[in-house]
Amino acid sequence: MNNLDVYLKSRHDFVNQFQLLYTYKQLGKHEEVDLLIDELYKNLKQEQLFLNAPCRKFVHNVFEYKLSLSGSKWTFEIDNSNIDYYQKNLERTDNTLTNIFNDLKYVVINDMDEKNIHISLTVEEEFVTMLVWLSATNQDLNQIEQSFSKYNVEVLSESQNHIELEFFINIKEIEV
Repeated sequence: MNNLDVYLKSRHDFVNQFQLLYTYKQLGKHEEVDLLIDELYKNLKQEQLFLNAPCRKFVHNVFEYKLSLSGSKWTFEIDNSNIDYYQKNLERTDNTLTNIFNDLKYVVINDMDEKNIHISLTVEEEFVTMLVWLSATNQDLNQIEQSFSKYNVEVLSESQNHIELEFFINIKEIEV
């Protein structure tokens, strides 16, 4: 995807959100306008934090893939409150996060009909935790668990509508 395609896709997404805001405004639905503005602000703020995260390969990989998909919905959350470990631990886990995401793409995401994805990163002194919420997949839960057996992963919840996986990356187990 070239730079113009990326720009056009991001502009299209922005215009869609803006049109929805404008429609609510025209209909006098001020509460909906306020709620949508709050949601957009929160999502944009979290996405910006994610884009600026020090795990550059992982961020690049996620956004390159995100931009390649049309009709997908992505949200991000990143806890950068533990400033003492944030930079160092995300840099150290960059390759592992990238590998997990690549496996997620090939094992689960590519097989999803509707692609709604939420990625959350939490940085602690000894761990980086990546929580991934995915809309329904055509993969069997046992198959998913087996595909990620090389990682420290837990299935937090699973239903016909979604699956939620939590990956724990132990900083001490990563080679420098």
